[in-house]
Amino acid sequence: MLGFPTPYPEELLYSTIARAGVHAGETSPKRLLDQVFANRKVIATVDLPCHVQALTEQYPEILDLDTQKLISRHTLLPVYAPFLPSERIAKLKQWMVEKSQGATHLASGIAASRVKAKSRLYVCVECLKEQKYRYGECYWQRLWQIPLVKTCPRHGPLNATNIELDGEHRHRFVPVEEAEILSPVDVVAIDNVFSLQAAQLLVVTSNGVSFNQWTSFYKEFANNFGFMNGPKIDHAKIHATVVQFWGATWHKGTGLSPSNTDTSWLKALFRKHRKSFSFAEHIVAVSALSNGALSISDVIARTSSLAENSEPKSQFYNHELCAENQMDEDQVQWNGLLKLNSPKSARQQYPALYARLYRNHHDWLLTIDGFSHSDSVAVNKRVDWEARDRLIARELRYKYEQLSKDLNAPQLSRTFLTHQLDQRATVEKNLYRLPRCSKLLGLYSENTTEYQARRLVRAYLEMKEHHQEIRRWSLLRRAGLSDERMTDSVVELLKEILIEQT
Repeated sequence: MLGFPTPYPEELLYSTIARAGVHAGETSPKRLLDQVFANRKVIATVDLPCHVQALTEQYPEILDLDTQKLISRHTLLPVYAPFLPSERIAKLKQWMVEKSQGATHLASGIAASRVKAKSRLYVCVECLKEQKYRYGECYWQRLWQIPLVKTCPRHGPLNATNIELDGEHRHRFVPVEEAEILSPVDVVAIDNVFSLQAAQLLVVTSNGVSFNQWTSFYKEFANNFGFMNGPKIDHAKIHATVVQFWGATWHKGTGLSPSNTDTSWLKALFRKHRKSFSFAEHIVAVSALSNGALSISDVIARTSSLAENSEPKSQFYNHELCAENQMDEDQVQWNGLLKLNSPKSARQQYPALYARLYRNHHDWLLTIDGFSHSDSVAVNKRVDWEARDRLIARELRYKYEQLSKDLNAPQLSRTFLTHQLDQRATVEKNLYRLPRCSKLLGLYSENTTEYQARRLVRAYLEMKEHHQEIRRWSLLRRAGLSDERMTDSVVELLKEILIEQT
């Protein structure tokens, strides 16, 4: 694509592509995808976009804009990278350079996180004025789209826009100028503390921090800031401090309100790390326990410098090669029990034997038990899928009856029809359990020919109602069709309409 714009400071790649469409005067989202990516199936992703290699090919070498620079300076990966292992970051970057089929949001933890991504685009009105004055145009800035960020550190509350990210137009890159700016979001004073901390993540350089390093840091952190009860971490004091610092008003709606149960994310943060925690969880804990004195960038720098204390891997034993004359009496007895019982049943019958083996032959015990485990088949009986299928199918029929009467409705694709349902996520993920819904979606969804024919009929009726002269070119323009894209059946329909007018 000729004249592809260079990203402005802190501009999202989503915004750069949207500006490219404006500069080229391209009004068709699909044609813009063709020109930029040579692929009409690319989804307009704000936080962790893929196909970055196609964008680097738009720039001359003299600009020195490679994929790594575009990812680190113009996506939200720096927000998540410091809290992920290095090998996972490398995989994420590889997917972002090429394509991921949704794997980036799974591997980064965004899809399963209690901190949900923003469902629409946000702006800072004062920042937009500065952009307009300095560059002559506006763009979407990275900080505005970070989850839970509600304020601009320099100007105050952000404003929501009408651009929803989970709508049916998921292939469209929308420029700022086309967005309707809504009222400012409701904020409290502590929101600015979170925004300042989150803004630091955009400038932190990190190749990832291991789970062992995070475990070591939080043990050291709790000890240095007085959150120990003897040799143990004082979880009750940590919980009370976090709740008091951030306040109930801020916690409401964030998904980060810590519970007093053993499965609380706040307790898990100060135990051995076996999974990644979100950037927001780290910010909430560090800011509260240091009373705002410790920045997240300092935390990442300190954690990265800690020694990597990897635990030794257990030795693997092949119980089939372990002769009985090499076993002690307990091992022989346990081996005989497993021939007749499952490991769980044997443990319940002989708990003392199991305890001795666990102390004296731990690795052998886990290995031999692993060979005896039977595959469990989980059957989800919590949901009556037949009843739910009937209920959703009834709703789908009602929605279709309303939409089918509207000639101005968008194409009634399977995706569009699914998005009209109250439980669209349930339908998308469990369609194989909903045969009635699946059948109705197949019957109700419009193919390309049916949609083009409806657009042509709609344009014809509108022109006839306004007593406009109906010519071939004017009818095609009103319908938004062209000779290159029309199917054969629609071409025949167009001929019949024009013959009727002569």
